[in-house]
Formats: sequence, structure tokens, C-alpha cells
Amino acid sequence: ILGPMRTMAKGLGRVLLRVALAGCGGGGGPNDAGLDGTAVDAMVDGPSGRDGGGDDDGGGEAGPLGRPCATDEDCDDGIDCTAESCQMGRCQVVADHAACNDGVYCNGIERCHPRRGCVAGEPVACDDFDPCTIDACDEETKSCQHAPRDFDEDGEVDFRCMGGTDCDDFDPGRGARVAERCGNGVDDDCDGDIDEADCGRPAHDDCSDPLDVSAGGRFVLDTAGAAPDHDLSCAPRGSQRDVVLRLVLDAPRDVDVVAEGESLVWLAMETTCGDTATELECHLGFPGRLRARNVPPGEYFFVVKDASDGGELVVDVTLSDPTPDPANAECAGAVDVSEGGRFEGTLVDVSDSTDLGCGSGGADAVYRFTLTEPRDVVVALNSTSGTDSMAFELRSGCDDEGSALRCTRGEPALARYHQLPAGTYYLWVEGASGLEVDYRLEIAFEAPTPPPPGDVCADPVVLTPGEPYVGTLLDKQDDLSTSCGFSYRDAVHRFTLTEPRDVLLTADGGGSFVSLSLRSECAAEPSELRCDSGSPATTRLRALPAGDYYVVVESYRASGYSLRLDVSPPTPVTDVSGNDTCASAFVVPSGGGFFRGDTSGLADDYGGSCGGGATSPDAAFQVDLTERKRLVARTDGSGFDTVLTLHMGACGEATERVCDDDGGESTASLIDRVLEPGTWFVVVDGFGSGSAGEYLLEVTLTDP
Repeated sequence: ILGPMRTMAKGLGRVLLRVALAGCGGGGGPNDAGLDGTAVDAMVDGPSGRDGGGDDDGGGEAGPLGRPCATDEDCDDGIDCTAESCQMGRCQVVADHAACNDGVYCNGIERCHPRRGCVAGEPVACDDFDPCTIDACDEETKSCQHAPRDFDEDGEVDFRCMGGTDCDDFDPGRGARVAERCGNGVDDDCDGDIDEADCGRPAHDDCSDPLDVSAGGRFVLDTAGAAPDHDLSCAPRGSQRDVVLRLVLDAPRDVDVVAEGESLVWLAMETTCGDTATELECHLGFPGRLRARNVPPGEYFFVVKDASDGGELVVDVTLSDPTPDPANAECAGAVDVSEGGRFEGTLVDVSDSTDLGCGSGGADAVYRFTLTEPRDVVVALNSTSGTDSMAFELRSGCDDEGSALRCTRGEPALARYHQLPAGTYYLWVEGASGLEVDYRLEIAFEAPTPPPPGDVCADPVVLTPGEPYVGTLLDKQDDLSTSCGFSYRDAVHRFTLTEPRDVLLTADGGGSFVSLSLRSECAAEPSELRCDSGSPATTRLRALPAGDYYVVVESYRASGYSLRLDVSPPTPVTDVSGNDTCASAFVVPSGGGFFRGDTSGLADDYGGSCGGGATSPDAAFQVDLTERKRLVARTDGSGFDTVLTLHMGACGEATERVCDDDGGESTASLIDRVLEPGTWFVVVDGFGSGSAGEYLLEVTLTDP
């Protein structure tokens, strides 16, 4: 009897619920949903068949009877915080809120939801809406705390709050309890005055108050208000503020001191504080770093100079077991690497024993290997930090700098020596000047292979005029030196002129900066005729005599490049002199022309709005136009850093219409403008006040 009655009651309840919802504007249909988006029917019966589930959290009491059951197991709903049982053939569910309690007061009271399980509570709100308090929930006392406003935690309340004395609540170095520091331009003691008569100096400013770092660790110092008390061998004399550290060793130790601030840092180690004559080492950097191996017991002082106007310095002092001197600092101790492999090394406290062709005068170490037959030798060198540039040079004689086969530099430095003949070789490695780095050297010996075309002077790539050559530097080595380049990979090309020609070379590194060197002898840098750099790089020579020529392309990126050679009949050159001012300007023919002159003996008559003011000697050219024309004036091929200015009607600051410094090839200038009829003047000038010499000026006049 109970079963049919319950079924009738449930059906009647469902109908009444739908009618009630419709009367409330719910509209019925599929949009009639509960608070969590489930359909109303599902809310009544529920996915687990529980009647009246809804969003009711159960209140910790038994809910209405649910679906039919025979045992308690038939009622398991998979929710950990609910207890299910079978009562009189129907499931009953009880929500246990205590099971959800995580024991944390400040994150609120957790509740058990009969369908979603444990639900987080609302965190305890402690905001008292008073800007002069810092509000927080305290878990230990299980209550809200309202501390006076003190953001920098220096024990002083912000002066904008009642009873506050801290005029900068974000700087613990300022407040009524802080002593005024001299010379920092700051009201340290918050009394309204700056650097008043009773000011003092910051802690550890001089030798009378050094900071003891004998136990090692991290230290934070402030150079604000510090005086420039000390002279260092590696620092310029000036206003760099400095502080002093003291280190006492009772046994030999390796010492590593790193000082980092907002700018450059100088770091020196002395045995007598303030006595430059006792200075052991001095380094600068960003950060500054000083390393010393096997330092004997005793007392030492470190002077730290800050290039900024004063601020925070973080100093890390690391003390470790002493390590012996590297054995391969000299030729006699060269490490044998004939078997190849990876080798770890250090340049800490190592001297500069030799000069590398591409080095920078840093500390160096030497390795050797012996080949019994021709081999390719592959070398890779990098600092363990991965950020410091290093160099290596291969020689056939250890102390013989003239026996160098190649010098390579980079981050990392990489090279392959093709078909290296049998014999004994020496490999010198070097760090940057002033840096004491740890490094990793890898060397491998492989079957001999010939160099790729264009890698060495013996096999240059031949250029055909008018036909671009597309190549790569990826498989090339750094074999040649250029006056406008660096120690990077390079490729060599050759072309031949049977009669004098104007030559234009263009090298494009696809966005990379490239150098372009033109020479009459491949391996001889003194035979270099022109060297220009850029992205792309171009170089132009007029009336280049007949003969063989070599072009060296170099780039810091081992990437692809294109090189184009264009030749044309020599342009007639008109020699010009006496055109010192616009009153004596050389008149350009109506068809333009190509002019050669020299500003060395001329006066500085006109300046410029570019080129550092262009206060060098200058020469003037006059262009008379009877109709509208396009004027192109360029100084490509000139022997100094030129500046071109264009003036209308007369010469002077008020009449300047265009100023160009480096718009042409390399440091050459270029003006390209459409001009109206009238008298115009082109002035050849030089960058700054010291640029003068032989110039070439090409002027073309065409219809716009």
C-alpha cells in the first residue's frame, strides 16, 4: 500500500512543482533549471535518484528518502562527506560537514554539498576599511589583527597616520630613528632637512668600520651617502662611492666575492686597508667579481666601488677548500689532449703568458696534441657561465706567436682545422681581459676533409659581374683579418678586371651585420683597398685598375649571405679646388658629374644640423636649376667620415634644407631630393670638428 501511495505523492509533487514554476514566469521547458544548471526533473530525482536534492546542503540532517534499495551498498553515491543508508527500502543520505573541515580558520568554514562534496567556505574578511592599518587574519589566535601601517617593517608608522614618524614607508633606511647620512641628498631622519650639520656616514664607509665577512654568506650594503675614500688600480679617479669589507682567514681558502648593484661595480682586494700599494687584485663588472685561489691565512680587505649615485649593493662571499695552481699556465706544463675529449679548466689567478691574434690580453692556458697522420681537428671552447667571450689559437710552436695557424673568438668559440698535417701542435685558450673564468674545452679528431669552396685563399669562389652569389658562413672558418670586421667566420671570393672599371660590391646577410673587404692580395690585410660594414654592406671603387681582386665577407652570425658584383665603365672625374665657400662654389654642369677634391686645407665656414654639428673644413658646390629636377648627391668612396648639407639660395643655418651623415656607403653621405627651380648649394663637410681629407662627390640630375 505504501509503495503506490508514495508513487502517487511523488507524481503529484512533480506536477505541483512545475505549475509553481510556470506561475513564477519560469516558462517551463528545457530552460527550467536548478541553481547548478541541472534540469528540474534531475533536481527532484537527482542523478542518484535522491528526491529533493536541489542545492540544499543537507544541513547535516537526513534528507528525504530516495531511490529503492535493498542494502546500504545500493545507496552509495560516491561522495566522501555523505553517509548513506537503506531505510525501509529507500535510500537516506546525511551530509557530514565535519568531514570537510580542513582545520584552517582563516580560509572559512567548509561545507558538505550532497552532490558536489566538500565546498570551500568564504575566507574570513578582516578589512576594517582603515587605510592606516594593515589587516590580516591570524591563524594562531584565530582572529583578525589590525596592525599599524608599517609597510617597510622598520618599526615606524607611516607619517600620514596618527602618531606616525616614517616619511617613506617603503624604505626601511628612512625614519625618525635613522641617522641622517651626509651627501646623499635625502632626508634620512624625516625631520624635514637634508644633509644637516649633524649628518654622519653610512656603515662600513671606510677602513674604521669594515663589514666582517669572515664567515661568508650574503650581505646587503647601502652606498647612499658613502664617500669616495679609496683609489683603485682598475677604477678611474672620481666620485664612485665605496664601502669596505674585512676577511680574516685562519687557513688557506679559495675566495669568491661577487658584488652587484644598479650599475658597474669595482672590486679590489688589499692586505692593508686603504693602501693601494698592497692591492692584490682589482676587477670591474656588472656584477663585479673577484676570485682568488689558495689564499694564505691572514687579514684581507675588499673595497667595493659603486658607479651609481648610491644605492643597494648585494655582496656574496663564498669560501671553499683551496685548489692548486693550474699546471698548464706555461708551455712546460701544457696538458696533452691527443686522445681528444672534454677538459675542464680555470683562469683564476692565472697570468697572461702570451698574446693571441684575436685575444684581448686576458689570462691564458695551453694544451698540446700530436697527430701521426693528417686529421680534421674540431675545437669548441666556452666559459662555464656561457656568457663570457673566449678565444683560442692553434700554433705549431708553443712560444712562437708567429707560428699561429688560426685564432678564433666567440661565445662559444668554435673551429674546424681541415686536413691538419702530422705533427705536434699547441692550443692556447684565453679569457677576456680582467675576467677570471672557468671554462670547458672540447677537442675531437676526425677523418681529413678538404675545406669547402671559399673557406681559404687557395680556393676562392669566383664572382661573375651581375650575377648574385648565394653562400653560407656556416661551414667556414675565421682565416682572414679585415680592418672593419672582427674575429668571425669569413668567406673569400675573387674577380678579375681586364681593364679599369668602376666596381660596386653589395653583401647582404639577411638582416645580419656583415663586413666587406676588397683587397689585391687575399691573405695580406695591408693590400686592403676598402672595408665597409653594414646590413647590407656596400663598397664602391672608381676606375679600379685591371688585375685580380679578392673579396672577404665576414659576419658574427654563421648564416647565409648573398654577394653581388657590378662593374661599369669608369666615370670621368673632375678635380675641384678653390671652392671653399658658397661665394666661390664650383658650378655643377646641368648633367651633373663626378668630382674629386680635398677639404684638408679649407676653412670651416658652415655647420650642419647633423653629423655632430659638422664643424670640420668644408667645400661648396652650386646647382642652378631652370626646371624641377631630382638631385642625388653622394660621397661614396671618400677618405673620411663625410657630412652633406643642402642649402637653398645661399649657405648658412637658416637656408639648410637637408643634412645627412651616414646615408651612403659606410660613413659616406647621401642626399636624394626633388628640387624646384632656383639656385641650390651642396656643401661637403665632415663629422664633428676633425674630419677632413680627400672626398668624392657624385651629383646626378634627372627628371623627377
